[in-house]
Amino acid sequence: MPRAPHFTVKPRNAATGEREEWDIRPSQSLEDRIERAVAPQRGKKPRQGKNVFYKKPADPAEIARVNHEAALDDICRKKLQKLLKQREKLEKHLEQASLDDLIAKAAAERVESERKAKSLVERLAPPKKTLLERVEELRLPAEWIEKRGIPNPKFVRCTEKKWDWFLKIDQKMNAAHPKLAKLWKVDDWTTEAPIIEKFTKLVADFDDLSDHLEERVRQDSIRNEELRLLEKYLKRVEGIFGELEIKKHPTYLKKQLVYANVNFDLGKPKL
Repeated sequence: MPRAPHFTVKPRNAATGEREEWDIRPSQSLEDRIERAVAPQRGKKPRQGKNVFYKKPADPAEIARVNHEAALDDICRKKLQKLLKQREKLEKHLEQASLDDLIAKAAAERVESERKAKSLVERLAPPKKTLLERVEELRLPAEWIEKRGIPNPKFVRCTEKKWDWFLKIDQKMNAAHPKLAKLWKVDDWTTEAPIIEKFTKLVADFDDLSDHLEERVRQDSIRNEELRLLEKYLKRVEGIFGELEIKKHPTYLKKQLVYANVNFDLGKPKL
């Protein structure tokens, strides 16, 4: 029997989605296949043919394109999942924040109502002390003035915090005073005249400030900024002296004090 001519089919590739051309060349005759399909013979095996399929080789560029598109789809899917999770977290935070705001608002309203009720009761209540007793209390100095050694109530402008600050700085000045005095008295024949002049002015300003610091603090003539500078200068002086022996290094110490830009001309009352 004559053989059926070969023919071509174009199935769709499930992976790439593209159609491919396959050449089919059957080895069995068309008549035998028709007979077997219509009325196969019993007891006699029909001649079986073998279909040979020839698949064209895949294009590397097409495979790379399909893999690239699949990778992009996977990245987009993961990013979308991440954004959805972040959205859920933000929604939960917003719900929690709104609930906290409501609780805080309700608590504030309750505190305000209680405060108004208490103030109203206090205003309507009769005074506990007479007018003469209250005037006498105003004449007395504050308790912290007597405890911290300020005898005159007219220096009330010197606040409690500033007075405590002065006591700490005064301790540092008392610690630096003997070192400066010893350095001033030591014999020195190698230091230049400009250094000696500046060092002399520095020691004179230090002695003047040490004698009048308490008075300037009481009168509030020395500002908080100047006290901060004084504390910084005393720290520099302490670092310069360190553990050096003053008699062995007088020139070095004087130069370091002059070059450190320390200034103790602070808090002088303005005329």
